[in-house]
Amino acid sequence: MGLDQSLWIGTDGDPDCDDIAIGEAVSRSARLWPDVEAAVFACQQNIDEVRWTFAELDALSTRLARALLDLGHSPGDRIAIWAPNHPNWILLEYAIAKAGMVIVAINPLYRESELTYALNASDVTTIFHAVSVGGVSMATTIDAVRGDTPSLRNIYDLTIDLDRLLSGAASDAQLPAVAPHDLFMIQYTSGTTGVPKAAWLPHGAIATISARTYRRWDFGPGDRVCHGFPMFHVGGSGNSTPGSLIVGTTTLPIHIFRAGEALDILEQERCTGFIGVPSMLTAMMEDDSLGTRDLSALKRIVVGGAAVPSPFLRQCEDTFGVEMLNGYGQTESCGVSASVRPGDDASKKTGTSGLALPGVSLKVVDAEGRIQPCGVPGELCADGPGKMIGYGDPQATREAFDAEGWLRTGDIATMDGDGYVTIVGRLKDMIIRGGENLYPAEIEAYLIEHPDIAEAAVIGLPDEKYGEELCAVLRPASPDHEDANTILEWCRKRVSRWKVPRYIAFVDAMPTTASGKIIKHELLPLMAEQFGLPTDQPNGAET
Repeated sequence: MGLDQSLWIGTDGDPDCDDIAIGEAVSRSARLWPDVEAAVFACQQNIDEVRWTFAELDALSTRLARALLDLGHSPGDRIAIWAPNHPNWILLEYAIAKAGMVIVAINPLYRESELTYALNASDVTTIFHAVSVGGVSMATTIDAVRGDTPSLRNIYDLTIDLDRLLSGAASDAQLPAVAPHDLFMIQYTSGTTGVPKAAWLPHGAIATISARTYRRWDFGPGDRVCHGFPMFHVGGSGNSTPGSLIVGTTTLPIHIFRAGEALDILEQERCTGFIGVPSMLTAMMEDDSLGTRDLSALKRIVVGGAAVPSPFLRQCEDTFGVEMLNGYGQTESCGVSASVRPGDDASKKTGTSGLALPGVSLKVVDAEGRIQPCGVPGELCADGPGKMIGYGDPQATREAFDAEGWLRTGDIATMDGDGYVTIVGRLKDMIIRGGENLYPAEIEAYLIEHPDIAEAAVIGLPDEKYGEELCAVLRPASPDHEDANTILEWCRKRVSRWKVPRYIAFVDAMPTTASGKIIKHELLPLMAEQFGLPTDQPNGAET
């Protein structure tokens, strides 16, 4: 294309998946593929096997939507789902959509204070919960926060109570009219740098972006795609679930990720695709049974949810013997804004985060909002059908968009002459050493090329002379790894001296969100203490 400036205007839409509410999309897919399996849970312990066709899923979700309305719940009510992946999560998602209510997706690992915040921030009136997670009774936790959550009126068990609602549903109540621009889902951001924000996502944005994402990855009728994203995450309920439904693909969610069970699903269910975060692929590659598996049906793996270094993509492609795709997005843009395409050359697949989805516009700007030349880093901004309505907080919403209404992603990126973007860091993560802007993602990408490094996180530690110094936190690939001095010497031979970390630390595991993102603000005080430094953060990152 030969771009000079880092500006990509998306004009090629997809009318087959535009301007549709999620409930209408369920019914349309039931008409198109009534007898095709829509959702399958199989090969997993602690959860019964479920196989729903598109027609069955449509009928069940309609019954449940009417049951909710008969109970006195009203369109617009905020309904929280607090549970790991479960067939009833999907069923409830589509019932809420048809009833004109709003899903509030909540991390099942939340404890009392986090749950209280999430329920109050979205004025939740009703919660569906799992029995327990990690040995903690979820009903007991809800009881403990009842006094601090004034809007919460109704509490249901996701299995027992939901099954009871379905078995007793005999209503023919009229379902409300739901428009594509109506609010459908509230997703909490990962909160890697502070308190999670409540992103408001409308029906049409979710439907459009999820369908275009699956079509970008060349999934459609006849495909069977296993995914490991949690349903409380936008990658699960906001992208993989509706995306597969709209394009006629069978979705096979993972209840709780275990490498062996994930491989069982891929093998026994003859999956053609897998979508997950890097840590899942690492675990599957390390599983002793991988070499004995028949994965001949598998044709494509999509990895996302966290930064994906080029060497990792090449390793996955060599190990699984299938095409690897990666993309870029965030909660506020319905999960995906850009992705590489099947058939792209290797340099695009391993060196970029891809091209904007159809209809999505992207630009890279400096601090004053001026569009940068190609190849020059700046903040990535997005426009188009996937933008959130805003946050629950008006001030945060104003700060999330620029003067022209583009979503400010907070990510630092470059754009090449073909429009492909490469993420080089987070605006809040940018490290300023002696006036030099350093991007952690770039440094992490070269560190991961060392054979002894399985995972890398680069943070800035305070320094009296330079303001900040680089600290590389590394998870070794094996117990007998090289020591810090040897790795530093390896770095000095490959990159400019200001990109060589001052500090090296080894850890057994990184603190991560459920989507696989490293929580760097948890590393900062640990590393400051380890190296005897103050814990203040000169670049303003939140703790």
